[in-house]
Amino acid sequence: MAWMRNRVEESIKDTPGAQVSFSFGHSHSAGHICSHRSDRPGGDLIGPYLDLLLEKTIDAVRRSLSEMKPARVTVADTTCDMGAHRDFQDPSDGQFVCGFNPAKPMSLPVQVLRIRSTEGHDLGTLVTYPCHPTTLAWENSLISPDYIGALREVVESSSGVPCQFLLAPCGDIGPRHGFVGNVEIADTNGRQLGHSALSAWHSLDHTDGDFVYRGPVLSGATLGEWRYEGWSDVEAVFSHERFQVDLPYRKDLRSPAVVKDELAEWEAKGETPDSTQPDRAGTARAMAERCRREWERVESLPAGDTYPLQVDHLRLGTIDVILVEGEPYFQLLADLQAAAPDREIVVGVLSEGSRCSYMPTRESYSKQLYQVDVSLLAAGCLETLTEEIASRLTVDD
Repeated sequence: MAWMRNRVEESIKDTPGAQVSFSFGHSHSAGHICSHRSDRPGGDLIGPYLDLLLEKTIDAVRRSLSEMKPARVTVADTTCDMGAHRDFQDPSDGQFVCGFNPAKPMSLPVQVLRIRSTEGHDLGTLVTYPCHPTTLAWENSLISPDYIGALREVVESSSGVPCQFLLAPCGDIGPRHGFVGNVEIADTNGRQLGHSALSAWHSLDHTDGDFVYRGPVLSGATLGEWRYEGWSDVEAVFSHERFQVDLPYRKDLRSPAVVKDELAEWEAKGETPDSTQPDRAGTARAMAERCRREWERVESLPAGDTYPLQVDHLRLGTIDVILVEGEPYFQLLADLQAAAPDREIVVGVLSEGSRCSYMPTRESYSKQLYQVDVSLLAAGCLETLTEEIASRLTVDD
């Protein structure tokens, strides 16, 4: 990721103050595009794909810079119950599995940023929602954007302009109906979210500045008159800060060498399955893949006792856009919104990737959860990150 960001920033070095940050949509039905997997089946396609991706990204960034124009951003919020809590305790044996948990209902926010020119023409839409794109799972063999594709199609069909998606904190959230092989279910999930987003988008149709009470009007009843006042000439504050939060590693992380040795053992078992255990080969392949992912996480970690987590903070008038690495639990968004109730807090995750992996709540570390098992940072990391970001939300520019 750093390689691509550096190349893109180099291509626009003549633009003063330009900085680039990538945030991933995180579909689990996309390819696992890591250059060191070139020895795996189909791995010969990874290098050319990354080269093409870089070329198209540079072209898109340059085009965006050349076509910039004054614009206004208005925001609306709604909810959608397509996503749900996914830390479920199996009633038969008590183990925690990653799946729909009906015991913890959640009202999940949909945030819609509608971007228009100063003349009122729509330029684009940004939709955020906290839900892992995991509708599709092991029964699916197709490349898919999961629910994000249908979401964008629904919004764009009505708005007529591009719709971008920003994944909000969702380490503990996934689709209520997920882990299936039917792509129609992914599209249905996306359409459900898309129509929720459109309801918020249309609520901004006639927004024209502040909505102000004008006073009583005598009629068949005494009515209260509200009107939009129009836009003021005052330009909104725009600022950007990139800062680092040092978060301690777990004390029990395994070394890359130890993980590599276990990977070799599982790969060997996968090649010589035990005929008395029909699922032996499948289990071995699954465990080998877990080891590969663990090796990818620990091999690239910065040295030392703490992880230097990067945060980008963009202030757009009364809107704060926060971009963070990794996969924090939903509590990050909830706590930041509570810390600054008079501002619109938008949080995007997987910014610059997921080297630091999951960031569960402190309380979650006492449970045998998948997210805790694969986490790299110590308990309390999410709360520390929340405090560091919240302290900046309440500071006036």
